Amino acid sequence: MDHFSDKLAQAIAARRSVVCVGLDPDLAKMPVELRDKYAVQVEALGDYAAVAACFAEFCCGIIAATAEVAACVKPQAAFFEQYGAAGWQALAEVIACAHKHELLVILDAKRGDISTTGVAYARAIFGGAPGFAGSVAGLDADAVTVSPYLGDDSLTPFIDFCAHGKGVFVLTRTSNSGARRLQERECDGRALYLHVADLVADLGAAHIGARGYSDVGAVVGATAPDAISAVRAALPQAFLLVPGYGAQGAGAQDLAGAAGGLIVNASRSILYAPRANGEEYRSAAARAAEEMRKQLEFLV
Repeated sequence: MDHFSDKLAQAIAARRSVVCVGLDPDLAKMPVELRDKYAVQVEALGDYAAVAACFAEFCCGIIAATAEVAACVKPQAAFFEQYGAAGWQALAEVIACAHKHELLVILDAKRGDISTTGVAYARAIFGGAPGFAGSVAGLDADAVTVSPYLGDDSLTPFIDFCAHGKGVFVLTRTSNSGARRLQERECDGRALYLHVADLVADLGAAHIGARGYSDVGAVVGATAPDAISAVRAALPQAFLLVPGYGAQGAGAQDLAGAAGGLIVNASRSILYAPRANGEEYRSAAARAAEEMRKQLEFLV
């Protein structure tokens, strides 16, 4: 069994890149050429399916444009789920497209629930739900983001898939401004997010790959550089998934405390990069991703 952490480390080394391209498709921000193409198909396909098809083409175009630069991609499930079954199918197509381009997929779903509900969530993301004729394929993501608020038993259904080559990233200190209210609150003399880091270490101890990293990592926002340093110190064997770079305001200088063992997510600054006269959206995205790769190459 190949560890997820080994595959991620290999991707980072091969591309000399810590760039994770976030796939957050927004209809209002779609390139006008795609909006025009699918708006006329609403009558034939229905509105949900037309938008979902637009999202699939857009995201697959971004994947193809950035595949040689990105270490992985991170689709945000909610942007697809809001369009029902058609959106879910589009998400499956996007994940399959990323795999075709030999990119790892971290599904940003922020799941977390106990008992059979947690198992069902995990099966939907990774596969293995029982069917009449055998196991049913799920989305086949390579990793998933999860919320620890319900405790370690809510994460176990996802962690169990690490034995099958999958990865898990636990929300630890997130990038949003409201994170401080709970995540930085002191508990037994330490910030709560550091207790979550301890949980990540415990859960990941049994899933260490050949390159020394665990298949269980932590999500730590680039907008909280002090937290990045603190979590790195607490989790020397964990990959850190770092959102907040680019459109949320964080830059390369905010990541100096976590060199090694991290991937940095950018969504809007790549997906909707400014386009020069006559430039298509894929070329603009490729250029933005390459600029980000160069800015962060010191972290490889």
